[in-house]
Amino acid sequence: MVDKLDIPEEESCSRTIEYCATAIVPDGFTFRFTTFDNFSACSDLSELVCALEEQEAEGTVENPCGGTLTCPVTIDAVRLIGTARFHINAGDLIPIKAGLRLGQRTCTLASDVAVPVNQVIQTICQTENCQESCFDTIGAFAFAPQVITDACGRQIVTVRGGLFLRFLGC
Repeated sequence: MVDKLDIPEEESCSRTIEYCATAIVPDGFTFRFTTFDNFSACSDLSELVCALEEQEAEGTVENPCGGTLTCPVTIDAVRLIGTARFHINAGDLIPIKAGLRLGQRTCTLASDVAVPVNQVIQTICQTENCQESCFDTIGAFAFAPQVITDACGRQIVTVRGGLFLRFLGC
């Protein structure tokens, strides 16, 4: 039985995928954000796959003849690889001079962002393979949009958020 396993801290596990989406408010409109009632974020994770990456570690075991032994051990890092896509709708777009409005919902500012993903989500004992869907999402988060005005007078809106992941196993 291995008493202690020393894993090099080359890359720690990360079970979040974060996005940073930016949009320019179109001419003729201003942006207003008061609550998360007019906020939605959709994600597409269909391009994410799990891959195994061998790593060397050291395990310490009790030596029956006295003392301890430190031996090399091969383990697998489960790496999530691919692209996560997010579509964000935030706040209200207010026309400078309103025309005819179609529909009951207010217009919102939309932004799309593709996030490259290449991160370790779990370390496991060595195995032959790992299923593609070795994870799922267990939550999401978002911060209130930040608004700046550029040198040309346009509002630029940035929204940060992301997903919390759970490792399901290989």
